[in-house]
Amino acid sequence: MRLKSGFIISQACIIISLIVIVVGGIFLHQQSQLNKQTDQQLLEYKNTFSRFLNLQSAFSLYRSKDIENELRKHKNNYALAAISLKQRIEKDDIALLLLSQIQVGIGEFEKNLLEQIKLQRRLGFDEDRGLRGFFRKAVHKLQSISSTIENHQFEILVLELRRREKDYLLRWDQKYLKLHKELITKTQQLFLSLPPELSAELNTRLNEYNQGFNQYIYHLETQGQHASQGLKGKNNELSKELGERFDKLYQHINEQQASTAQDYLRNIFILILATSILSLSVSFIINRRMTFSLIAVTSFIKKLSKSEDFSERLKLGGNDELSQFSDDLGVLLSHVETLIERLSMAQKRLIEDAKMASLGGLVKGFAHELNTPLGVAITSESFLRDKVGKLKEDFRQGKISKANLQILLQEFDDSLNLIESNLTRSAELITSFKQVASHQEYDELVEFDILEFLENLIISLRHEIDKHNANITLDIPKGMIIKSYLGAFGQIFTIFIVNSLRHGQVEDKILNIEVSCKFVSGAIHFRFSDDGVGISENLLDKVFEPFVTTKRGEGGTGLGLSIVYNLVTQRLGGHIELQSIEGKGICIYMHFNDLPFRQHFE
Repeated sequence: MRLKSGFIISQACIIISLIVIVVGGIFLHQQSQLNKQTDQQLLEYKNTFSRFLNLQSAFSLYRSKDIENELRKHKNNYALAAISLKQRIEKDDIALLLLSQIQVGIGEFEKNLLEQIKLQRRLGFDEDRGLRGFFRKAVHKLQSISSTIENHQFEILVLELRRREKDYLLRWDQKYLKLHKELITKTQQLFLSLPPELSAELNTRLNEYNQGFNQYIYHLETQGQHASQGLKGKNNELSKELGERFDKLYQHINEQQASTAQDYLRNIFILILATSILSLSVSFIINRRMTFSLIAVTSFIKKLSKSEDFSERLKLGGNDELSQFSDDLGVLLSHVETLIERLSMAQKRLIEDAKMASLGGLVKGFAHELNTPLGVAITSESFLRDKVGKLKEDFRQGKISKANLQILLQEFDDSLNLIESNLTRSAELITSFKQVASHQEYDELVEFDILEFLENLIISLRHEIDKHNANITLDIPKGMIIKSYLGAFGQIFTIFIVNSLRHGQVEDKILNIEVSCKFVSGAIHFRFSDDGVGISENLLDKVFEPFVTTKRGEGGTGLGLSIVYNLVTQRLGGHIELQSIEGKGICIYMHFNDLPFRQHFE
């Protein structure tokens, strides 16, 4: 059986299941939209309901004159929301009953709030109106009279009356009201000692103040001084009761919606389950025929990934698409074998090219370094020749004096010393170059001192180091001698140093490079590190891969560390590891277990 036919049958069953799911989803979506609209209506009703009930708190806090307008506006909004919700739940008798109970409570709440507004109008919406304005005017007259009769005790009593009045109105503590009454009595007794006419007038003003203050307190207590007193307390209790009624309404509507949705979902689930069982049964029959072939393909690919032997082939019987796939896979593996062989040859050529490029760099650097001391020597020789010619001329003319001769002899001596030192420097450069370059061109097993080798390498790279703000430190004991391929080591450390100089330099900061070497437990351990810019974390896993570079547009090829990896692991039989934190430099470890070494003590 062809796989294409099997997939067509399986997909047909899946499409039937999808149609059932889509139709069921449409019904569920419609129910969800209805529930969402009901929830939205409930939310709008709750908001208008809450804003209406919050008028009690707003009135208690601000005592605003506009409270009647606010009450009228919120009552209208609430009525509209209630009508809209009633239309939404008109088929639910229980919900209609709960809504009716809420509306009865709202009516009682409104009645209480209107009564509080009426009382507040009598009290006065500010200090200069109503009862508060009345008793304030009376006490102000008492204060003005007290200032004219110059009775210190009377002035103190009036001030104490005002203070206790304010204490009680601020704190609603009965002890301040009691003190206020005692002060009224003391004031009345004080009036007995005053002239009769003045005493009568003062008693009249004091009685006006006392009556106005007592009426003011009575109305306040009727309104409710605290949240649990008077009309305010009734409305607060009513707000809690209305909140509970609304919670019952909300819970009932949600339960009804959940019940309806559950019925829809159960019926749709039964249909989906039936079609899914049919679809899975057909798919199982078809997929069982393909399973063994797929397992064989998977096992073969897993085995291939572990062994990396691309010469193996997969053989599947039959005439279906999987059999054709196994044949195509064999052709692909043959092509991969060819590509790997070509890549291996190209990699070897790259290594050889890099060696020659490294040797060319050494030649260029050597020429640059050698040019300076030879130039100084030639200049000194020319200067010395001129002085000798002048000496001959003075001798021929008999003008030589002892002082001039001493000066010329000193200049001759300085020039000869300068020539000697620069020629010595040139000889050292030639020796270093011969030791490094010859081994890179004709690399063979030799014994060499690691410290001496690296010092000579640094001298040969001086032209490159001088271009950068860098400092190279060697932490290697004298007399550490190994037998290996000097050219390979030269190429490795040349790449390390040049990479650090070109990629690790931080602007306006000295780049510190350190190379160390130790003999530990029969193995040679190298450590190369710098404190430069480091390598970003996303590149750490592939730094040794070919053509990975951060300087692609600046001449970088990305082959340096790839060549190093091949030299260390293949040519020298060692291991290499690179660690780096971006912004804190790099650290490269190399260790070799099979290289002969010895320690030479002078």
